[in-house]
Amino acid sequence: MFLIIGFRTTVEGVLLTCLKLRQLPNAQLMFAEDLEELQRKIDFAGLETDLELVGFESAALTTELIARVFGKHWNHHVKFSSRKEPDPIHFIDLVLRHADCDPLELVRTLSLSEDVPSLFSGKMQLQQRCYRCMREVNLSYQRLCMFARPAFVRGILTVDIKPEHRIEDMFCRWLARKNPDLPVAVVHGDKAWIGNGHFVGLDRFIVVTSSFLGNLASMNVSDEVEELWDVYYDSQMIDRRRNKKQAKKFQPKTASSVSGMSMKDRYKVERGISPCKLGDFFEI
Repeated sequence: MFLIIGFRTTVEGVLLTCLKLRQLPNAQLMFAEDLEELQRKIDFAGLETDLELVGFESAALTTELIARVFGKHWNHHVKFSSRKEPDPIHFIDLVLRHADCDPLELVRTLSLSEDVPSLFSGKMQLQQRCYRCMREVNLSYQRLCMFARPAFVRGILTVDIKPEHRIEDMFCRWLARKNPDLPVAVVHGDKAWIGNGHFVGLDRFIVVTSSFLGNLASMNVSDEVEELWDVYYDSQMIDRRRNKKQAKKFQPKTASSVSGMSMKDRYKVERGISPCKLGDFFEI
């Protein structure tokens, strides 16, 4: 009878599983976000074997786990590296956020990596895939920070995004840090991440449904202001002075889908601006 290590897909769970796999290299791995999901997987597979749970009730410090995986001097590479690579904790977190991440590959990559530099060496295919995932998630996050344009919705700085990877909470925390005196909301599908929620009677950081956010912000008073600005901007824009090539550099096409307002900006770059005069706004 073989042993299965069932681990939670968190940074702590991955690190603990890496240590356990070094002790039991022949063990099989199974991952889940919580115990209920893990039990469903076991029942579906019809497995009857020894199961060891890892990371579901762990209270170990992440820095202590990193030191056990890479040695007590793991942070020396991070401090003195000439390449601007993330530390191992951030590296694991970014990889786990990738839409196509395979936590099993990540655990095996860490268990085969003797030190921090080996994570970025790319000598093995597993290392190359994990490094690519980290880079893609980081790039997606940077695009959101640069090109997503939030707007005020009844006093809440709100932005509707469509990220490629699971980075909504990262972006919400960044937006909250950039605007510490305002409540912020990041909406994706039927969920909304709220930062600085204490300004609206909620926890400082909380995840709610989009419909609940609608109760907090039922009136989009910014629509009229935004429409007025569009009329003024379009009327004052001189088309022959428009440098479309330069505009495309500042608003890359690959980043145009991160939010609704950035899509509108890109549309103007691609299609130009409709004929409009400021006097048209005053016509009755």
